[in-house]
Amino acid sequence: MIHLLHKNFFKAFHQTGNSQYNLNKNQNKAILIIGGVGEIMPTNLGKCLDLQKGSLTSMIDALEKKGLVCRNGDPGDRRKILVSLTEKGKAYREWFTEELEKNYSGVMTRLAEEDIAAYQESLKTILDTLKKLDETA
Repeated sequence: MIHLLHKNFFKAFHQTGNSQYNLNKNQNKAILIIGGVGEIMPTNLGKCLDLQKGSLTSMIDALEKKGLVCRNGDPGDRRKILVSLTEKGKAYREWFTEELEKNYSGVMTRLAEEDIAAYQESLKTILDTLKKLDETA
């Protein structure tokens, strides 16, 4: 299953069209995750991306240098740092999401309507199951 997902969908994370930022797949994933939650502690981002602390720090540093993310202190706990998207980062996320949608739409045109409906229903089931697993962790 994994190789088919990579072959058909995940390769889009490497193909970022005419982006001026030239991000790698983990940086693109990080932008999507951060934008999806608003702000996140680096430790949690590392868990989402399955990255070690050193690699994660380097990645956040690179995204910060490009002006896509910023680090801010947590108002509720001065010991914590939160990472969020800058305005440039939000604009990039919007652009990248559109690129992913174009790619996925192209892939999905190879399927019949009933196959697309079945695929969408399966994704909903998988998402619901993953949310339940996350709640029990």
